[in-house]
Amino acid sequence: PLSPALVIAGAGSGKTETMANRVVWLVANGLVPITEVLGMTFTRKAAGELAERIRLRLAMLRESGLLTIDSSEIDQATVTTYNSFAHRMYSQYAVFIGRDPDATILGEAAAWQLARKIAREETGETLVDMDKSLDILTEAILRVAHQIADNVADPSQVISYANTLSEQIAVLPLDEGTRKKVSPESFGKIIEVAKTLPTLVELATKFSEAKRLSGAIEFSDQVALALDICEKFPNVIADYQSQFSVILLDEYQDTSVVQAQLLARLFAHQPVMAVGDPHQSIYGWRGASADNIEEFGRTFGSGPEATYSLSTSWRNSHAVLAAANALVEPLVAHSSIAVQQLSASTRASEGHVDSFYSETILDEADHVGRWFAEKMTPKTSAAMLCRSVKSLEPFKKALDRHNVAYHVVGVGGLLDEPVVVDL
Repeated sequence: PLSPALVIAGAGSGKTETMANRVVWLVANGLVPITEVLGMTFTRKAAGELAERIRLRLAMLRESGLLTIDSSEIDQATVTTYNSFAHRMYSQYAVFIGRDPDATILGEAAAWQLARKIAREETGETLVDMDKSLDILTEAILRVAHQIADNVADPSQVISYANTLSEQIAVLPLDEGTRKKVSPESFGKIIEVAKTLPTLVELATKFSEAKRLSGAIEFSDQVALALDICEKFPNVIADYQSQFSVILLDEYQDTSVVQAQLLARLFAHQPVMAVGDPHQSIYGWRGASADNIEEFGRTFGSGPEATYSLSTSWRNSHAVLAAANALVEPLVAHSSIAVQQLSASTRASEGHVDSFYSETILDEADHVGRWFAEKMTPKTSAAMLCRSVKSLEPFKKALDRHNVAYHVVGVGGLLDEPVVVDL
């Protein structure tokens, strides 16, 4: 029905196909014009895939005679990324909040230089006490500034929290029992956060103010500014609700607090279908929270929302799914949403999972090199995912040693500087 709904969809269970079929069903039954459909996801690639899937399905309907629309209308659904949607809103209404719609977009390098300038100009005793390099301080300023924006936090409240934490730490009894429960290293980190956070928040605030005065913004700012526009000008909300009657939200578990608040301001109580899986949330460092998916009903409706499940994985073998289900089993007990175990499709193979644990990274790399050398044929391809660039070198040498051809591809937007090695 045309009301908020949440679809819990496991890996490879057909999220994109489900969203495309949702659009086709609504359009085919005359419930929604294609021009009033809005779909959002995280990457341009995913947006392109969803738009193409919708276009192909509608074209099939039209060719079969079940849908009487002009061919030019097939491409008129709005499918975009969350950030592009916020950019569109900011560009259209920036003047409402005294901003330049054509503001300079700071890239990573320019934002780094501005934050570094602020860090360099601060010469107070507190910064000296931090005993950190200029580069580390610059990175911290950027991280705190982005976290404040992504979590819609009040800087003064963050400072108040840090000060309260310092006061509580000062009176904590450090007896033997306490020391056994909290390691000195962990306790030292808490003390450092409590001590440095107020200064970092002040510097982050100066960084944000410097951007505003120079007429520049970062891509991440556009979502917070779009939310600011909605909160101050309700007519903007009415405008967007008149444009879009059905909203599809992909990978909803990875939306940040500010993204979720923006979407709720715009489309609460509207026909929003969110698709996601709390077990796949990977963007916590960017303000994402699995709580967003658990709060969906209260965010977009009056709760509890209609919930559906996609639990058949169409791309994995039985062995891989057994391993995956075992890994996520501890998460189920902590989730307020019932997440079904993924099951294999009727055409899935039995599959095979190898595991290996070595004493050193060199032994591990050599084992991996031999494993690929044995498995690879002229007709097969493979990929190896590494947690970080730092750990890659031993594996490259091992692949060379075992005569396995490869190509290193850096992939942004995942965990810890991931690297993909295509073989």
